[in-house]
Amino acid sequence: MARSSALVVDANPTTRLTLVGQLRAFGYLSVSQVSRIADARREIERHPFDLVVCSDSFPRGGSGQELLDDLRRSGLLPYGTVFILITDEATYLKVAEAAESSVDSYLVRPYSAGSLYDRIEQARRRKVALWDIHRTLQERRYDDAIDLCLQRFAARGPQWLSAARWGAEILLRLGRFGQAQALFQSIWDTDPQPWALLGVARCQLDSGAPAAALQTLRQLIELAPDYPDAYDVLGRAQMEMGQFEDALDSLGKALEATPMAIGRQQRLGMLAFFLGNRDKAIELLQRAAALGLDSKMFDAESLVLLSIAAFERRDEAERERHRQELHKRARANPDDARLQRFVRWIDLLAHPPQPHEAAALFADIASDAASPGFDMEAACNLLAILAALARHTALPAQDELVNRIGLRFATSKAMGELLASAAALHTPYAQRLRECEVTMVQRIEQALRRASDGEPVLALAELVAIAQDTLNARAVESAWLLLQRYRDALPNADSWRERIASLREAYGTARNRPALGDPRLRPAGGVNLGPMERLSTPSRAEEALRP
Repeated sequence: MARSSALVVDANPTTRLTLVGQLRAFGYLSVSQVSRIADARREIERHPFDLVVCSDSFPRGGSGQELLDDLRRSGLLPYGTVFILITDEATYLKVAEAAESSVDSYLVRPYSAGSLYDRIEQARRRKVALWDIHRTLQERRYDDAIDLCLQRFAARGPQWLSAARWGAEILLRLGRFGQAQALFQSIWDTDPQPWALLGVARCQLDSGAPAAALQTLRQLIELAPDYPDAYDVLGRAQMEMGQFEDALDSLGKALEATPMAIGRQQRLGMLAFFLGNRDKAIELLQRAAALGLDSKMFDAESLVLLSIAAFERRDEAERERHRQELHKRARANPDDARLQRFVRWIDLLAHPPQPHEAAALFADIASDAASPGFDMEAACNLLAILAALARHTALPAQDELVNRIGLRFATSKAMGELLASAAALHTPYAQRLRECEVTMVQRIEQALRRASDGEPVLALAELVAIAQDTLNARAVESAWLLLQRYRDALPNADSWRERIASLREAYGTARNRPALGDPRLRPAGGVNLGPMERLSTPSRAEEALRP
């Protein structure tokens, strides 16, 4: 520590001087101090620090959490810098946000000098032990990072459990599900941590095996019934299997275990909304907004649903308040395609288009609805808005748009019912969406019968035509399976494979799973990998690229 430099950030001069004295007593010869967030940012930009000890709240605005997030985003905080957050309270929300930002340690006042020293020393040892792995991640040498993690795990070297977990997470995020699952399983067999078995279930889910994931999750919950992340992932698995009421129950159990978790309140509220339970949804989403509207854990999707609910109740003041908040977020994130879509659609509720404007406007929306980035969340949002407009305005019926959405996303009876529930406010739309699911089943089965009758080429051509026309994931995957079965009997098999693989990448099952909330947030049971960002939602520029 004598060769290290430290920065203390605290608005209170007494506690600031106390911290400076403690750090000097630990051996730090170079200790700087500032009283404001802005000053801290400038100091960190100018000088490298080995340690930053920061208070979480400042009377003139800002917080230690916001400073850490800003430094991470800007790349101004080197991996070797230990960042310790000191707070007066340890609410679930505070701790969850700290975990999301990968703060190195979190201390609650009052604390002893010995506790502070231990946290600093533990964080420094952890960073030193994982430095080589972090460097390879930073350089995007992912295979090298995985090799280092596996070597550390096999040798039971320093921080071997953390290294193994990093390795499994890297594999999972690279889409190498089999290898990730095997590593999580090895970790579980060696040291049965609940997150390891949960990792097995996450791999099973991501690889398209929700039934196997359900079995794994039931085993985990039997062993660790108080592990809320397990119920989060269980709810996700049940949603993928169309068991929406069971998913509602599982998400409710996760929230019971952590009642102040705004992420869980939002996910439960979102599902309740699309299943038609508006009262429960509004209660949960409003509570989440009251607890953490400014939190990084708060998802703007909640504002969309609250806006729709306010429009349905004809509460213009509340609807406008949520709309203004969405616009503020969109201005701050102009390249976020998801946020920009939210704003465009909620503006429809504030200013419903006149009949002469509707055709051009909804042609643009239909084009968006055909893009790969248009997912199940977007489909349910748009259907709920169209149903509300049909119920409360003179807007011409948008049957063709509703039909296109239904044909694309009604991949099973359960998915058809979810879409119909989202549009339940306008019965003709809901009925049309149910009919879309029946139509798709009939068309796909008719094509598959051709293969059974000895005409696999015609069957494949028909399935590909259906997939290209509807963008339906079930049609895409049926074409892929048929190709695998009859590959040796098909002329131009490689050409067919290329066409279907392109459709799978853009519109296959992996892109059309029902999900709740922002996919960019850390997944339940996952860890923050620092320089290896999770796959983000497309930017507006990427959204503009249509197949």
